[in-house]
Amino acid sequence: MIQITNIGKDAYHDSTYSVNRPNGHPSYLLLLVKTPCVFLIEEEWVPITEGTAFLFKPYQQHRYYAKGSCYIDDWAHITSSQPLLNEHFPFGKPIVLHNQMDYYNLFHVIYNEYFSKTSHHNMIMNNLIHALLDKLLDECDSIAYPDLYYKFLTLREQMLRSPEKQWTVPRLAHELNITAGYFHSLYKRYFNRSCMNDLIEQRIKNATELLISTNLSIEEIAFQCGYRHTEHFIRQFNAHMKMSPNRFRKEISAR
Repeated sequence: MIQITNIGKDAYHDSTYSVNRPNGHPSYLLLLVKTPCVFLIEEEWVPITEGTAFLFKPYQQHRYYAKGSCYIDDWAHITSSQPLLNEHFPFGKPIVLHNQMDYYNLFHVIYNEYFSKTSHHNMIMNNLIHALLDKLLDECDSIAYPDLYYKFLTLREQMLRSPEKQWTVPRLAHELNITAGYFHSLYKRYFNRSCMNDLIEQRIKNATELLISTNLSIEEIAFQCGYRHTEHFIRQFNAHMKMSPNRFRKEISAR
């Protein structure tokens, strides 16, 4: 079981702030750094930008100081009956957060839950901390990807949020200023599926929700999910759900 023994959110310190713990802390120390600062990393002082995470092992040295008018971070002391992460995790090294708000928002939930005393508090905390650590692991894995990867992520999110739009590979490739062939190759490499399969799956998912929750006709649902021709929608729905939209609706209604 993972537990937090102490926590702070948006902790503010002035320009003179510095930390020097040659023997570290008895617990794991998680930092989400929100202002520029300087950390000692492998005996070298390294400038750190805002939106950077650190995870220190128990008793691991950490030294850092403010760079600028102030130093702000989210922090937590974490204990665990088992090692939090494997030995290959970059403990004590900077992890750049490419989607900073995702981490800050998740930490905010953890912070609020820390002060609650619900019947499922321990389980919720354990799961939330695991989620944050897993996201850090994914962030480490994605370091090898170029900046283009994060542009793909943004574009993919736009597409899956609005699958009813007339997305095409040439249109998406144009957004990134690359060829359609290169776009297709990179998309499959980054997400282990083709762009169009991603789009179709989201459209079918939206269609099932509309079939369950509305009385819209099949034609109206097809249109709202981005299909210009109802027959095309029915074919793709059949291929993915192994039944027609009408049969799907009838089976759901009969339950």
